[in-house]
Amino acid sequence: MNDNIDWIYSLKPEIIRFLSKLKRPDHPGFYSYSLSGDIYPPEAHWGLGNSVFAAKTYYMLNAMEETETAPIVKFIKSFQDKQGYIFDKKVEQLSRIRRITDALRRMKINNLFNEQARLGETRQSYAALRCLGSRPDIPFVNIPYTKKGVEEFIRSLNWRIPWEAAGVLNHLLFFLHNNRKLFHLHEDVSDDLIEHALKVLNIYKQEDGAWYDPAVRITDTLKVNGAMKVMIAYDSVERSDFSHPEKLIDLCLSTLNDGHACDNFNIICVLYFCSLRTSHRTDEIREFCFNRLDNYKKYYWPEHGGFSFFERQANDAYLGARITRGLNEPDVHGTSLFLWGIILITRMLGLEDKVKFNLPYT
Repeated sequence: MNDNIDWIYSLKPEIIRFLSKLKRPDHPGFYSYSLSGDIYPPEAHWGLGNSVFAAKTYYMLNAMEETETAPIVKFIKSFQDKQGYIFDKKVEQLSRIRRITDALRRMKINNLFNEQARLGETRQSYAALRCLGSRPDIPFVNIPYTKKGVEEFIRSLNWRIPWEAAGVLNHLLFFLHNNRKLFHLHEDVSDDLIEHALKVLNIYKQEDGAWYDPAVRITDTLKVNGAMKVMIAYDSVERSDFSHPEKLIDLCLSTLNDGHACDNFNIICVLYFCSLRTSHRTDEIREFCFNRLDNYKKYYWPEHGGFSFFERQANDAYLGARITRGLNEPDVHGTSLFLWGIILITRMLGLEDKVKFNLPYT
């Protein structure tokens, strides 16, 4: 256990060293996704997600003074269009065939025109800019601003796939809150709309504490992954009043989520937010956290100072687009997610005053 804590203390300079390897001084604000396996050069004007992950990682490390934030801000803003979306057109282009294939194979038309991915990238860019002490140049207002519109939006989501549905709901709440906070938009109705959205969400609340359509059988892993999106949704509007945290803790402690960076993060995220609400199974959660750190080390590359999305392999695809060759090396996506998970673990272990990492804006 002490070895794991010492390892956490050592991470800050090592991850900063890794980010410095991804940085491209000849293209200000751009960061490579992986150490050496990226398929496309910076000149292709891509890499929005890469720089978003880098910005959030610097912020989480409490190391903003150790990098120049202005070039990253400028780079992220260069992807914003006149409608307020901030998205990577190159990634959208590269993911087109996969979106069409998914739509035909699974009758999944919600993201056929990349709307969900655009929402996600815009939201993550907002959050990264907040980490950098900035904001978008114009707000994103392509969301409903009536109770009827909010309810129709939530009910239209595919709750048979809770990770996807809760993720889009998550974006809606984020923009309702941040448009008010950053641009003072619709301040008179935002609280009521957020409250109504959370009431509609609870239509999908099930006996095991998770949110999904009960008409389909889904794995506990998918339940946990969807619950993570709900946890972040509550957090994004500065709320924590979801019900039955004890049941979600039971679900997490009976589930094995360790396939890749997202799975590893999701289960820790749910445990963290639930542990803020209840002392249920506290000792087991602490033991789980220490065991999870042992697992995290399997993804860490001490010679480089970063984490890989998969165990001993960089992620090869982002938002359905193949952007790297998936080499045996770390990447910025895995590094950001594993660091975030470690920060949540330090808080559950009571180490936040010693580590002094920041929770990111989400």
